[in-house]
Amino acid sequence: MSYSSFIALRYLKSKRRVASVSIISLISMIGVVVGTAALIVVISVFNGFQGIVTKILVNFDPTIRVTAVAGEYLPSPQKALAVVQSLEEVKSATMFLSGKAMVVSGGVDRAINIVGIVPEGNKKISSLSSSIVLGRFLSPFRQYQIVVGLSLADALDSVVGDTIAIISPAGIERSLTQFYEPKVMKFVVSGIYQSENKDYDGYYAFVNLPAAQYLFAPPDTTPSPDMVNGIDAKLWDIGKSNEVKAKLKADLPGDRVETWYDLHKDLYQMMTIERVVAFIVLSLIVLIAGFNILGSLTMTVIEKKREIGALKSMGATNSGITKIYLFEGAIVGVLGSVLGLAIGYGICEAQIKYQLFKLDTSVYIIPAMPVTMHITDFVVVGLTAVVICTLAALYPAKRASKIDPADAVRWE
Repeated sequence: MSYSSFIALRYLKSKRRVASVSIISLISMIGVVVGTAALIVVISVFNGFQGIVTKILVNFDPTIRVTAVAGEYLPSPQKALAVVQSLEEVKSATMFLSGKAMVVSGGVDRAINIVGIVPEGNKKISSLSSSIVLGRFLSPFRQYQIVVGLSLADALDSVVGDTIAIISPAGIERSLTQFYEPKVMKFVVSGIYQSENKDYDGYYAFVNLPAAQYLFAPPDTTPSPDMVNGIDAKLWDIGKSNEVKAKLKADLPGDRVETWYDLHKDLYQMMTIERVVAFIVLSLIVLIAGFNILGSLTMTVIEKKREIGALKSMGATNSGITKIYLFEGAIVGVLGSVLGLAIGYGICEAQIKYQLFKLDTSVYIIPAMPVTMHITDFVVVGLTAVVICTLAALYPAKRASKIDPADAVRWE
């Protein structure tokens, strides 16, 4: 052990210190403990919410989606489907057609998204079929069936077996300028699903692909089997999404390829911003503790001026004196961060096991505040606290190293 670290440890253990300096040092330590504990708890809660959101979205949405870059429909959907299915990372893939339409039922109308799917293919890439709470999933042998979300069914006052009318957007402009009746199709509600996503439950309905192709086909035209918006795919490993995206962009240069993250990029960016802002705000607690350390050590430079002069007269170098104070700041940071991380870990574990902070299940889909701990968060928070405390000791360390030993011994 070097004399710098030895003296720093002895100083922190010493009971012969000015009372005000000891109190400030204790407050500094408590500040670091509280700051690191708060950071770990808040970041772990953010991780928990993000994990739940990701689980809901990934289970319901595809891992990879291929759509047309130019135009509304894929130019060669069968080719694109074959390319996607040829990749070993792809578990399953299917075609879809989506568009906006007006749904009418019981005097209530609403603009919603109609998605045409292949039932057997959709079962392999989405949890839609397993999210049915009333009725049944779409049958490939009954074209004029529809599956609606629970919120949408409630808004339309519809139940399984009811008939709802869908007004196609195709030909709307023509019906306004000419004596032309807009295309209207009637569907029987075969099932009602609940995805735990308000956007889907309130504004998405699913029908068979041929029915959707007829609904969105231009007036007086026969719908084509190749009339699809894109290809949805499910991967064996979601972690390879970006790798598969790169491959498909090379194989399908004329199409747009998006991952599950890209489909909800705005949401994840917002969550990331909230996480960063929370980290910065709570880091201010540790920063204030750092200022306390700066004040405490600056006072000790004044108090121990004679001792510093004596050390220099015995051969202590300027860098050695600087290290003494830097070690003191680092020790406070290490001890405070270790205690804070331990307390934060304990709170998170208690929340996971005993659900101390519960949520209203009538509002939220989970019974308690979700918590997910990552080792990287502990490392980053701990290092942040240590760095702040060490930097806070830099000014008093430099000031102590500039003390002239002759003047210090003569006047002190």
